[in-house]
Amino acid sequence: MREPLRIVVVGGGPVAARLVEELRPALTVGAVQVTVVGEEPVPAYQRIRIGDVASGRIDGATLSMLDPEELSAIGVEIRCGVTAVSIDRPSRTVHLQDGSSVLFDRLVLATGAEAVIPEFPVTGAVGGIVPTAPTAEQPAGVMALRDLADARRLHEAVRQGDPVVVLGGGVLGVEAALALAEVGAAVTLLYRGAVPLERHLDRDAGMLLRRELARAGVQVKSDCGVQQLIVAARAEDRATPDDGVPRLVAVRTTQGGRLASALLVACTGVRPRDELARAAGLTTLSRGGVVVDRAGRSPDDPAVLAIGDCAAPLGERPTGLIGPGWDQAHAAALALRDDAGCPAEVERDAAGQPVPALQPSAEPRADRLDPLILKSHTLSLACAGTVTADPWDPEGPDVSTWTDPRAGQYLRIVTEGERLLGFISVGLPRSAAELSRHCLTGTIPVADRSSLLALEYAAGDTLLSPEDVLCRCSGATAGQVEEAAGDCETVDAVGDRCGAGTGCGTCRSQIEEMLAKQPAGSPA
Repeated sequence: MREPLRIVVVGGGPVAARLVEELRPALTVGAVQVTVVGEEPVPAYQRIRIGDVASGRIDGATLSMLDPEELSAIGVEIRCGVTAVSIDRPSRTVHLQDGSSVLFDRLVLATGAEAVIPEFPVTGAVGGIVPTAPTAEQPAGVMALRDLADARRLHEAVRQGDPVVVLGGGVLGVEAALALAEVGAAVTLLYRGAVPLERHLDRDAGMLLRRELARAGVQVKSDCGVQQLIVAARAEDRATPDDGVPRLVAVRTTQGGRLASALLVACTGVRPRDELARAAGLTTLSRGGVVVDRAGRSPDDPAVLAIGDCAAPLGERPTGLIGPGWDQAHAAALALRDDAGCPAEVERDAAGQPVPALQPSAEPRADRLDPLILKSHTLSLACAGTVTADPWDPEGPDVSTWTDPRAGQYLRIVTEGERLLGFISVGLPRSAAELSRHCLTGTIPVADRSSLLALEYAAGDTLLSPEDVLCRCSGATAGQVEEAAGDCETVDAVGDRCGAGTGCGTCRSQIEEMLAKQPAGSPA
């Protein structure tokens, strides 16, 4: 009898969880054994929803994506709170910080990315010392928002009514500021440039987003950064282990103003965590990312794979989006199942015809787009691809634009024939969902451009047939989600049943609509 293929996954985030689920068929027949090594003290959770934890809307315990006890019965060991420190490729061993080690036949790196926090000059008297130079040792109160611990720390400040400054006008900064403002926190957003999300939006959409942020209660400061941190020691820390610890009390901005702040949340970029791969002699990009092929394998060692935010498929920098991470987990699982002698069964469509299998070595579809979706309870925003085309250029692509600033709505679609080049949707959630679905193929029928606004206010069940994909991250169809909604009470419960709503979050509003339509007396 063939021995199970020993697979070690370093990293316990959502993409690692997706890989484990993709390997379930091989696990149930005993073809593989999986060990997941994660630094955080809890198993994988829905990281996209930590903003809700920070704002106090939900408790982090409800976000779990894996059940360690159930998985243990089919050959998965989940080791939490453990850090991998090195990889010995010749002996196929991962060494851990606690002194132990684990052997592998295949190693999957799913280490994600880490926040990049700038070093700021610090001033303020603490114990008679007045620091002024930038320091790598940030004072208490300077943080990122990357995990549950960060979210709970931020929630404590919100609970106490402390003012918060968010630095960074990218999607993480905007989401964090919105999440805090939605629960009444005093929050200021600082960012470079004239408008937030400047790399993804055209100017009109950016101006609308800036106004909607202000309307939500966010104090917005454009073309503004942090010049200096102002610290002090807290009186309540006296005679405690934190006595004399410099804590943030305010920031001085590059515009010369002073903002009271108990926390500075730096959403200023991330860097792929590829240090283990680099130290093991695997090829990495200078700006971060483990170089892999379409199956996720390193060209230096086919026994080592990388997926998610730490991976650079075909030498392209990681996107930071969850959709590509799901795709990489799927491709890696197919490769690992082949290695274990347990290839995937041939999928068939509704007509019984074979569905072409993903070819890991093939080039990615050039016309497919990966949408960026803002996760917020009060503001719908999604965008993808090229959005800055000149609508008056006779040689350029077609540009369709509709705007209603007073209503907070904006729609821009850029196409060439039926090829979708890009879009922006603000304040139009159904249009955002429909266009995100078209991103899967990179095409949009000409008639759909004028019908999107009509569909915005039409019944939700006119948008998708049961066979249409509703959740692009999990691949769940509208029919599968509808069936799950019939037995569930919450979006998270639907996610547990079919995976929908656990990825980028685009489809959560549609799932909520399905739950609301369930007949009286049903579980929903």
